[in-house]
Amino acid sequence: MNSASLLCLIVPLALAGCAPRPDPAATLPDFSACAAAKPALAVMDTFLAAFNKKDMAGLEATFHYPHIRIASYPLQVLTGPGQQDDVFGSLAAEDWGSSRWDARTIVQCGKDKAHIIATFARLHPDGTEYAKYDGLYVIELRDGFWGITTRSTFAP
Repeated sequence: MNSASLLCLIVPLALAGCAPRPDPAATLPDFSACAAAKPALAVMDTFLAAFNKKDMAGLEATFHYPHIRIASYPLQVLTGPGQQDDVFGSLAAEDWGSSRWDARTIVQCGKDKAHIIATFARLHPDGTEYAKYDGLYVIELRDGFWGITTRSTFAP
């Protein structure tokens, strides 16, 4: 390798340290007045209420189909109700009692769709927290129905 080629490889790497970094103190726009904000958050509340009741039909009633869940491999694409894994059986092995939203932030929003970053906790039956996960929820108004189209979480 000649010195010019080597220089072409090294200079961009050296300059990368000079690139501007996002400001961690920067705030996101306030989407609370966005048309999709209230209905999207309401869908998330309904989702979690059904989840905590172990109500699979109620949970799936918050989904648009196809519904995509991105978590542990493999990617799940549900084309209709009744295809969801037995999540409650898996959670029983963890001594799960309920879950709660710890944070929900709308990061993009329009008249018929919202992208919400959320943090949720898993609790034992006595209410003690034993796990916390982040996720991204895409909630849309489609065919007159607000529902979750995609969930991407770091939960197993």
